[in-house]
Amino acid sequence: MDRITKMENILDELTMVVEESDKAMNELVGSLKNLNTLKKYYESQYMKDVMADKINEVPQDLKRGVLSEDAVHMLLTDLVELSNKMENLSKKIR
Repeated sequence: MDRITKMENILDELTMVVEESDKAMNELVGSLKNLNTLKKYYESQYMKDVMADKINEVPQDLKRGVLSEDAVHMLLTDLVELSNKMENLSKKIR
């Protein structure tokens, strides 16, 4: 009986983890359009906005973390690392 209870608990836990992971993956997939928009901004308009900020043309009370080169770079780096984890995980699951 203990074995059945233990396996049932494992099943319940894994079911919850898979459901939460699936939800997160769906959210990530839904964000790809925004990711591409951010990449295009970073490749084109970003430097113009940084320069405008440096000469105080951007209001100081405006949230502008996107003008930090590190913020966008870290996001892109984190996404690459996440995709590598997903690839490795996929190999282990199969």
